Amino acid sequence: MKKTLVDPEQIRICRLLLALGMDREIAERQAMTLRGHPSFAARGDRLAVFAYRASESRGGDHVREAWVLTSVLGWEERESALALDCSRTALRGHLVTARDRYSSEDATSLKLKVDSFEPSDFEPEPIREKAGLPVILRWMAAVALVLIGLELARRIIEST
Repeated sequence: MKKTLVDPEQIRICRLLLALGMDREIAERQAMTLRGHPSFAARGDRLAVFAYRASESRGGDHVREAWVLTSVLGWEERESALALDCSRTALRGHLVTARDRYSSEDATSLKLKVDSFEPSDFEPEPIREKAGLPVILRWMAAVALVLIGLELARRIIEST
C-alpha cells in the first residue's frame, strides 16, 4: 500500500528538509514521522532541523541552514532563529558568513527546486510489531506452568 504526503504541514516540512539537503525519499518519510510527534504543532520546524542535523555526519552546517531558512524559504528572523535553536544575534552572524558563501542566484535556483516539489507515492516502512509481553512476565508465566505441571504430576503419583 502506497502512502502520499497529503497534509500541508507535512509537505512544508518535506520542502524544508529538501532545501536543507536531505534526500527526497528520506525527507518524505521523515516528514510523515515528524507529523506524528506530539509536539509537532508547536515545534515542527525545529524537529525537522534536528532530524536533518541527526542525518548529517558532521551535525549539519548552521550557516547553510540559516541561509536556507531566510534567503531560500523567506522565513522571518524570529521563526528562523527558533527553528535553528539559536539567538537572533547568532542567526545574524550566520547570515553574514553566508553572504560570502552563497549568491542570490544560488538562492533562486534552490527555491525553484524546492517549489517544484510534488509529493510522490512511496512504500511505507514496515511497522515493527510490538514485542508483546515483557520478558519478566514471560518468565513468570513459564515458571507458573512448570509449577502447575509439577503439582499435577505429584497428585497423579500420590493417587496411584
